Amino acid sequence: MSPLLRSRSNQGFTLIEMLIAIGITVVVMASVFQILHRGQESFRREPEVAEMTANTRAGLDMVSRDLANAGLSSPPTLSIAWADGGGNTPDQVTILFADPDIPLAEPECAGGGGGCGTIKQSSTLFVDPSSFNPPVADPEAVYEDGQILFAIETEDCNGDGPSMIPLTLTSDPQLAGGKLRINHNPNGAFNPPGGFNDQVEEGCSVIGLFHVIQFRINPLPPADSPSLERRDLGLGEDWTPVAANIENLQFQYSQGTAQLFEDVPSLVSDTNDPNTWITGVRISVSGRSASTNLSGGTTGVFAAADTHLRKTFTTSVILRNQLGQAAMWAAENDVAGWN
Repeated sequence: MSPLLRSRSNQGFTLIEMLIAIGITVVVMASVFQILHRGQESFRREPEVAEMTANTRAGLDMVSRDLANAGLSSPPTLSIAWADGGGNTPDQVTILFADPDIPLAEPECAGGGGGCGTIKQSSTLFVDPSSFNPPVADPEAVYEDGQILFAIETEDCNGDGPSMIPLTLTSDPQLAGGKLRINHNPNGAFNPPGGFNDQVEEGCSVIGLFHVIQFRINPLPPADSPSLERRDLGLGEDWTPVAANIENLQFQYSQGTAQLFEDVPSLVSDTNDPNTWITGVRISVSGRSASTNLSGGTTGVFAAADTHLRKTFTTSVILRNQLGQAAMWAAENDVAGWN
């Protein structure tokens, strides 16, 4: 081998070659690290996205199912009571419908003829068995000791707004003088939902088992872990979380045959005007991720550190029970436009 070739083979890498090699290695390692980081971020993010989507859909579905029952065998003007939060504050809603397994009846206070003022002031009610809807074969077997019923006004009888009150039966009802005697204790600790009071007039009311469903967000954001909560006042339930990490709940309402949805219904509900009855509800449920600082998170919605992922689902529910009652009312009063 020539001295020139031998000298060249023993030379090794130059400094420039080393720097170029190190630079290439750093670039390759950075690319690999970035790919691994993206994979790790995706691995952390995707389960939270799936959970957020599932929670939000579950909340929307539950509210929609209860709304679909609104107005069932109950006064159409009382089917929905709203509480608009305004702005980014979540709304609340109360949904009313009768239990189809318990017949409704028209109550009279002791002595009848309006002698007790409001049902809240009485401890005994009488029911004409012929007023049960649907009719019953054995009136004494319809209700029982300890059962909770609701008395609600079928219209605003005294101009003070819609009214309801729960009644706890203190004995098994008995027939006396052709009337069903119902002894009860009005629940003085009951707080009527928003839009209702407890001054139920006997002359325009019904009793039965009513589901009084309420939804709310608690705790309100920016608090940690806000949930969609539900309770049924008719069953005496406490607030129960039904969907986690739900931060907003918004409702809009349409009345009569109008397709206009409003945050607050513009027409005062009137028993004799189905155009004022709420017949449709648009629901928006907004969920968020449990963690912050995820890729695609929203920057500082309620606070600087509030960087959750967010998703909103919206749907509209047609209140078929309300529309059915409107069509029946129109037929009885010979009013066109509700067929």
